[in-house]
Amino acid sequence: MKFLNCLMISISFLLVMYLVSPNRALAEEVYATGTYSMTLKSKCKNDMPRKRQDYDTAVFEAQMNALRTWGAGKSAAFTKLISSAESDLVRDIDRYLINPYVKTKCEGKDFKVSYRAQVNTPAIDQLMAASSPAEMTGPRSRMTAVFIARKQTSVKIFDEKRVSIEQKENISESEQFADVSGEGMSATGVDRMTSKTTTGGSVEKKANKITYDVFNSGPLDAAVNQNFSSFGFRVVDASQVAGRFPGFDLAAFREEFGVGEDLSPETKNAAFDAITGKIPLLVIATVDVLGSDKDSVTGNIVVYASVKGWVYRDDGLFFESVAAVAPIQMRGEGPNETVAETDALVKAAAAASKEIVNQLNAAGIR
Repeated sequence: MKFLNCLMISISFLLVMYLVSPNRALAEEVYATGTYSMTLKSKCKNDMPRKRQDYDTAVFEAQMNALRTWGAGKSAAFTKLISSAESDLVRDIDRYLINPYVKTKCEGKDFKVSYRAQVNTPAIDQLMAASSPAEMTGPRSRMTAVFIARKQTSVKIFDEKRVSIEQKENISESEQFADVSGEGMSATGVDRMTSKTTTGGSVEKKANKITYDVFNSGPLDAAVNQNFSSFGFRVVDASQVAGRFPGFDLAAFREEFGVGEDLSPETKNAAFDAITGKIPLLVIATVDVLGSDKDSVTGNIVVYASVKGWVYRDDGLFFESVAAVAPIQMRGEGPNETVAETDALVKAAAAASKEIVNQLNAAGIR
């Protein structure tokens, strides 16, 4: 029994290390594709340009187009950083695009290259970190990050509330008619009553109430802290912060994120007050486990997770919002739902932490 317990602990440890490993990003096989066409001075020979230089130029331009197209799908902060690093990309592009596939077509003087390669995301991440504004010198700030992992357990749907209004109005009208004949005159009066009814109303719909199951986020914290630390931030574990600074209430975080999309002003301000002057950067994020499915090819369980987050910085008076991550969805896969769920959560947290670092770098925040 002791041997089995040790074995299970070892397997769990290896699984977590596998999921948070930075080299795992390459296993996801992110690809970039691009094309480039050029008109040659001389006709093709054997379906290729006569000059090797023309071939090399076309392939290089296709590589750059592939990177630009891939980068265009990223955030504004990432685009800003990758633009500032273009000279480094040009100098060592084969480092950032690996395992390439090149297809060429040459007819007459028209030469076209279609290019596809795997993006070396760890190398790109290092380049992004190195492409921070020049004024950023010295050690990076202390930071603490709270990532709440949760799964929807129930949805309470409220019926529409209808308010009907009916208003009645009576209008009285009188008319007089006079008839003059010779020396005689007669008058006739007519009274008319008109009834007018106005109807209307309004419909009020109350938002659905969603309840979440908030669960252990150990692998999540490991992935997030590893990412932030690798970019030079001095990360303080949230549980250590909560233990040392009263008011930084992780239990309140979990309780409020179990029923809503944001913290109450009281809980948030208490956390700010607790770390003012001590930890200048606070990251708060939620990672939602969405639906699961079965991959028809591999037979593995597939789980999707969505993450969103906010970054606050102590400016001496307030904690200003300096970065935010709109909902990002990531796909996890594994032999069972637990493994697939963990995979999706870690990928979502890693994606959010990378985007946060890109935004902080682009803004010159250390």
